[in-house]
Amino acid sequence: MKQLPTATAAEIKISFVGAEAGTAFDALELDREEGRSRAVHFWDRPEKSAGGAVALPLLDRGLILRLRRDEAGPDSKHKADLTVKLRPCHPLPQSWQEEREEDHWEYRIEQDRAGPDFGPVLAASLEADREFDDALDAERGSLGDLVTKPQLELLEAADADGEDLDALTALGPVHAVKWKQDWDGLPGSVAIEEWTTDGGLRFLEVSVRADVDDAPRVQDLLGEGLRDRGLTPPRTGETKTRAVLTALARELPR
Repeated sequence: MKQLPTATAAEIKISFVGAEAGTAFDALELDREEGRSRAVHFWDRPEKSAGGAVALPLLDRGLILRLRRDEAGPDSKHKADLTVKLRPCHPLPQSWQEEREEDHWEYRIEQDRAGPDFGPVLAASLEADREFDDALDAERGSLGDLVTKPQLELLEAADADGEDLDALTALGPVHAVKWKQDWDGLPGSVAIEEWTTDGGLRFLEVSVRADVDDAPRVQDLLGEGLRDRGLTPPRTGETKTRAVLTALARELPR
């Protein structure tokens, strides 16, 4: 019998877009040379209408396929990972009801709480380490060979195994830089990640993890921490994943 898993942890996120992202970058005193730089690609089956609208069938079904790799360069760690994420999570069999970790992969269940409304969305994700060179090959073509057996099993459990992974379209790159900061009063480290695209889109996301029961309090503390740094959390917004995938899909040739 399938049912929704239960999350015990939440990731609380506040995103700044465009000019606001630049303002936040300066207020948080970030330096790109001090962050971890990665290239990010996604896969979907984008469909563009004659009027310019973009449909993302996998994302609309709550399925995200994401590849991250260190940007090549003298300081690169030459690491890469592939994530299969269900957001919102589908009902799953008993074998996928609990988090677990094996060699080279981790399965996580948590709530995503994105500002400004912070409505909890259940997400399940399986992140697997991949070879750096294989990641480079996948960015130029098919994703299929990069997906691990546990990830295929998760897709099957979510009734998404009918997707032809070799027929999906790569969307990217997104240029990502990530930092960690310690803020007084907040549990653990605050993660800050900047996403930019060659088309000019820019996001800056500030996030922190907390226990589900403590999430409302931590949301308030994260907002207070931003205001202490001269930043006002945005009153409107959408997930950076949807905004970026839509922008990248629009740039594809017809």
